[in-house]
Amino acid sequence: MRILAIESSSRRGSVALLEGDRVVGSLEHEHLNSHAERLLPFIERLLAEAGWSKSSLDRLGVGIGPGSFTGLRVGIALADGLSIGLDRPLTGVGSLRSMAFGALSERPGPCCALLDARRGELFAAIYDADHLELTAPAAIPVTDLPALLETYGVATVVGEVAQHLPHGRIQLTGGTLDLPHARWVAALTAVLDEAEFPALPEYVRGIGAELPILPRSGLEAR
Repeated sequence: MRILAIESSSRRGSVALLEGDRVVGSLEHEHLNSHAERLLPFIERLLAEAGWSKSSLDRLGVGIGPGSFTGLRVGIALADGLSIGLDRPLTGVGSLRSMAFGALSERPGPCCALLDARRGELFAAIYDADHLELTAPAAIPVTDLPALLETYGVATVVGEVAQHLPHGRIQLTGGTLDLPHARWVAALTAVLDEAEFPALPEYVRGIGAELPILPRSGLEAR
């Protein structure tokens, strides 16, 4: 199975190609407010380097947050356009779920995935060793984190923001774990049912951005 995944919920924008269990390639950037300009060229470059045609893709996956309102809308709009144009199924993968999936591939759970939500809050969700969701993604006060970790017996935390917090747990770090990454979105796209996991943004809290106007996908016309 050939999968293309897109992740744009944070300052990091990334795309990845997966075939079976093998990551064929991935590209990423961390330039603010440039997901709309960079992600489509990344996709075209990866497909060219892999020698894949767009029609050879079997499934598409996209990160659905929580995270940046504008970033999420850029990634989901792009993924949805490709899905329609290529007539391929599209799976929405929670950004915290994908981070925890990567962490649980290295250490047993429960694992708490964390992102900086600003305003003195964290985006947090907890997953067990079988990747089941113990707590749904939510915005919580930073001061509530210790009690949350204790309640669910969390052994591991993942996310760059955790390094600034007193949590007393093992923290996993690394290029694809500090922030959401398309590599783990692709891995989950391979096992999740798109009917149960639609590509709808998971904002967690109120919306404050307008839908960006994106150029027509160059992949749709070929």
